[in-house]
Amino acid sequence: MKLEMIGLNHTTSVLATREKAAISPERIGEVGELLLRQQHVEGVVVLSTCNRVEIYFSPSFHFTDEKLRELFALVCNLTHEEAAQAYICRDQAAAHHLFRVASGLDSQLLGEVQILAQVKTAYHTALELATSNAFLNRVFLRAIECGKMIRHRTGISQGAVSVAYAAVDLALRVFGKLDNHNVLLVGAGDTIRLASKYLADAGAKSWRVSNRTREKAETLAQTLGGTAVAFPPSEEDIAWADVIVSATSSPNVVIPADKANRALAHRKQPVFILDLAVPRDIDPQLSSSDNTYIYCVDDFNELVKTNLKAREKEAARAEKLVDKQIEEFVVWYQENRIAPTIQQLQEVLEGIRSAEVENNARRFCSEDREQVEKFSKSLMHKVSCLIIANMKHACMDRNDLSLAHAVAMAFANGEGSTDEVLEKLNHELSH
Repeated sequence: MKLEMIGLNHTTSVLATREKAAISPERIGEVGELLLRQQHVEGVVVLSTCNRVEIYFSPSFHFTDEKLRELFALVCNLTHEEAAQAYICRDQAAAHHLFRVASGLDSQLLGEVQILAQVKTAYHTALELATSNAFLNRVFLRAIECGKMIRHRTGISQGAVSVAYAAVDLALRVFGKLDNHNVLLVGAGDTIRLASKYLADAGAKSWRVSNRTREKAETLAQTLGGTAVAFPPSEEDIAWADVIVSATSSPNVVIPADKANRALAHRKQPVFILDLAVPRDIDPQLSSSDNTYIYCVDDFNELVKTNLKAREKEAARAEKLVDKQIEEFVVWYQENRIAPTIQQLQEVLEGIRSAEVENNARRFCSEDREQVEKFSKSLMHKVSCLIIANMKHACMDRNDLSLAHAVAMAFANGEGSTDEVLEKLNHELSH
């Protein structure tokens, strides 16, 4: 199979390495062009997300692990040691990995929905940049179909399985939509970043970020298109917010009850406060009211545990469905991997036929020429059908197609065209 991939994800490398390796959308064209200039590379698709960087190749001959890591280090600006952390899959294993990725089975958040859209984007980008090829087109389309089917036929994407996701899901139940609401983030660590991602996906557009380290607040605010404000947040910032998400590592309360009460005293719209810190950032004495909804980590833990167990059960079903999809894809590949050779062989046979008719034209009356053409085409069609049937049968038997090779050799006539057929066949048999 003409497929291999190399990549890093959340299970094989630290965040700093993944951030360094990330390939921005602006660089994908440059990376694809560089890789296509490498010998034996026929197609490339780049998949780069916050939790993974993977490059899928369609090679005429497989690369060594060392060469793949060398190319990966080159385009991802990694050291030799960092590239050594990358995993490599080939042929059926590479297809199986891609199908699992598209199905949300290889995600940090089991069953996440966003990865399927990211796989689609990677594929369509490769199409637009003309870095893909027919085989990569086929495997990515099948992977996308598999991802859709898994989410339709299983519950792997149902129910929140992280505290941040569960909290944002609850915020949506309160407000319905978030596109016209203000969000105050207190902190700039992983939990806040994850929560901001879910909030942004839900439509939030107006942001303020308060963090002890101003530089980190400014970086996150710039990413979101918001504003960095003082730490701890002022009464004005608290009163401005419709949603407050706090997750710092402070050992003490960040927002005291009296400060929050003063800020919220004159609000008529509801405010949704998510305290995801341990110990808590929001003073426990600040109590919920008709317009103030306050939740902490303990309010979501049991829900998360229940949903995670349900997703893990569904994941077992999903894995079986992915295996079935891979089996069908492998059957398709075995039936079609020699299609280019078959086409070229048919062209060779047609060349032989037409040349023989032309060479023997003087032996027939001109009025018989049409019948000779029909007869010779019919004969050659029967011969080619027999050859093709034998080649496809050999493919399905998973042997080395020595029978097909011998049949092709029978037509060798010393001309380069037949040699080209045999060379192409050897290339395809190498996979």
